[in-house]
Amino acid sequence: MQILQIHKYYSKKRGGGSVSAFFETKKLLEKKGHHVMVFSMKDKDKEKSEESSYFSQQFDNRDTKNIFHKLWLVPRVIYNPDAARQLDKLLTDHKPDVAHVHNIYHYLTPSIFPVLKKHNVPIVFKLSDYHAICPNYKLFAHGEIDHSCEGGKYYKLFFNKSINESWAESFVAMIEGYVNKWGDFYGNVDIFAAPSNFMRELSVKYGISRKKIAILRNVLNFSAYDGDVTKEKIFLYMGRMAQEKGLTVAIDAMTQMKKENKLHGWKFVIAGSGPHVEFLQKYVIDNDASDVVEFFGFCKKGSNEWLSLMKRASVAVLPSIWYDNSPIAISESMAFNSPVIVSDFGGTKEMVQEGKSGFVFETNNSKDLAQKMQKFIDDENLVAQMGDDARAWVGELNSEEKYYQTLMKIYTDLINKNI
Repeated sequence: MQILQIHKYYSKKRGGGSVSAFFETKKLLEKKGHHVMVFSMKDKDKEKSEESSYFSQQFDNRDTKNIFHKLWLVPRVIYNPDAARQLDKLLTDHKPDVAHVHNIYHYLTPSIFPVLKKHNVPIVFKLSDYHAICPNYKLFAHGEIDHSCEGGKYYKLFFNKSINESWAESFVAMIEGYVNKWGDFYGNVDIFAAPSNFMRELSVKYGISRKKIAILRNVLNFSAYDGDVTKEKIFLYMGRMAQEKGLTVAIDAMTQMKKENKLHGWKFVIAGSGPHVEFLQKYVIDNDASDVVEFFGFCKKGSNEWLSLMKRASVAVLPSIWYDNSPIAISESMAFNSPVIVSDFGGTKEMVQEGKSGFVFETNNSKDLAQKMQKFIDDENLVAQMGDDARAWVGELNSEEKYYQTLMKIYTDLINKNI
């Protein structure tokens, strides 16, 4: 089968869950004997590709401080004509059986969808985040869930300053929402692939037809997570340090247990980077938690320090206060025999077998989180017991074969017009 894989980044150095999923999918399809083509944006760190001459011109609105240059780039962030032209050239020269589109926002943009439709290429679009239903792709603003976009009322993004509490960025998001709506760009998509039931149900609520949404869980290459693990008294958060991740909730839980002398040598390790780093560091100091909360810094996936930390961490904690979809970091922790504790928002709770592979706690409730963490502190056998269950469960949930069979059914049904 000739399969076109599309992502705005074709660089493993970019990191992020959607990048990992993209490369895992490409690798799996090639292993199964399919011919995989790639369309992306030019990047100095891009991987080698036979199609790189067709890639769209690189740009990044964040790389310039010149306000006039930023304004000049705004239209391209919403609709990228160069990406549309370059993809048209690729499809004129090559004819894939199907296109699998991953993350395209603010670079390739939905401008590519009509081009794929023009060339009669069926489109599978992965719902990595909530961008397809709202330009505020986190559905999060001012420290809480934000449903400003519901009902297509994108003007509320502007009046609510939903994007980074900025009038300017929220205005651009509002325009983006109406351009996509009036242009009906997402109407070109044949199937939306949702990694969680939560994502599917919320997308239906926002107007996407249920018939056009298939559940496609993330995939892991489990050979990369084999080997001996030696667990230490570590609760681990691995990921982006941002407000919506709810890390203050976990810090509060640790502070509470410290005051009650219940930690018994356990600590909370935060590995990552992001806009909330300085705030969190001060928050830890202000709460006298520096001895029980450690900032590990950015940890590149696959590096020796990443591998060591993942193997040593006993329990993974994800205290998100937004609708986390289906984070790869949680699957990876379970693959390393670590049970997980997650909040009950979004799709993450679907990844956990309550009381077997981990626990689910009430979002934003540090007391409830502390109680779940305490279970592992009080029972030294629980980590090993639940860790084995976690490994077995994620092996089933994110197995390569299940992912491949589901993906092939989606592809073949589209090609044969059964959808």
